[in-house]
Order: sequence, then structure tokens, then C-alpha cells
Amino acid sequence: MSVKQPIADGFIPETVLDQVAPELTRNYAEALLNASGDEVNAVLDDLEAIQTDIFQVQPRFAAILGSSSISMAEKDRILTDTFEARALPTVVKFLRVLNRHGRLSMLGSVVRQARATLDRRQNRKPVTVRSAVPLDEGQVSAVLEKLAKLVHATPVITLEVDPSLIGGLVIQVGDDVYDASVRTRLERLRGRLIERKTHEIQSRRDHFSYSA
Repeated sequence: MSVKQPIADGFIPETVLDQVAPELTRNYAEALLNASGDEVNAVLDDLEAIQTDIFQVQPRFAAILGSSSISMAEKDRILTDTFEARALPTVVKFLRVLNRHGRLSMLGSVVRQARATLDRRQNRKPVTVRSAVPLDEGQVSAVLEKLAKLVHATPVITLEVDPSLIGGLVIQVGDDVYDASVRTRLERLRGRLIERKTHEIQSRRDHFSYSA
């Protein structure tokens, strides 16, 4: 879910960039993966944290980096002072490259693309598992084992808690949803009972009509 932020001069919402520059996003993502080498997962983790914990949480900081009234050199200094020695060198270098090309607003799009590409290369598949209560380690291990057989890949699991499910699980793999929640079973049961009752009422009406 994207977080809406104030739009500074020259700071284009990444949702728009996703639509108008998919090839550019892929090119930056490929360049990032190639430059990251064996540290690729750590690099993506750092960049995801910067996007979600800094740029989205601190819109004023993002606005400064997106402002056309601040020189590129000054933004470069800000990036260096903020992240050097706090993030991996590849991360700092990539942020500075995006800045030099006026593409810092694409960071979220590029990192998502890079993560998806890496998952495909490593035969990993993102899976979201929703449960009514938090799963313990044993339950998570059991779910992972079953998911590996289901998706024929290494599942990268995201756990979510949704008390409205009452019990059971809802598993989403891409656009496919496997709903084994108690709430859904109850809703289906309710639907069948209503359908049966409606059928009985209609049968009585037909019987009375026929008798008349």
C-alpha cells in the first residue's frame, strides 16, 4: 500500500512513474542487481528500509530531495551525510546515481522491480498468509512446507493477523487466493441455509398454487 505524501517540485509520485516509465524502471533495477553482487539481498533490504522508514515517514526530507530549488550538488551532499557509514556503499552510490539523473522519486518502483526480478531468478515466490491469531514457529514451518509444494518454489512469506477471520488461514500467491478461514466457511454455510430456506418457501408456494 502506497502512502500519500506532499508532492514537491519535481517529485513525481512513483505510482505515475510506474505507468509511464516501466522500461526505465526495469533498466535501473537491472543495474542495481548487477552492481550489488553477493550483497544483493542486503542492498535491497537497506533500500526498502530507506524508502519505507525515511522517505515515506519523513515527507519533509523527501520534499527537500525532490525540490527543484535545491541544487543537485546540495542533494548529493545531503544523501552522503545522511547515509554514508549508515548504509552499504552500494546503497549510497545508487541513491547518488538516482539523484544525478533526477530519479530519486523512482526509488520505490525500482526496488520493487529489483526484488521481483531477484525472486524470479532464485525461484522464490512472495506469499501472504493471513490468520486470526499470530502463528507460532511450528505452525509457520508447517505452512512453509505445504506452500513449497503448492507453488513449486521457495515461498517468501509475509504474515498478517486479521481477527475477523475467526480461525483458519487465507493464503494469497500473486492473484490466486486460497481461503480456508472459518469466517468464509460460516458465510458459505449461511448462504446454503438461506438458499435451502428460499427453496422450501418457493416449493410451498408452488404447492399452494397447484392446489388452488
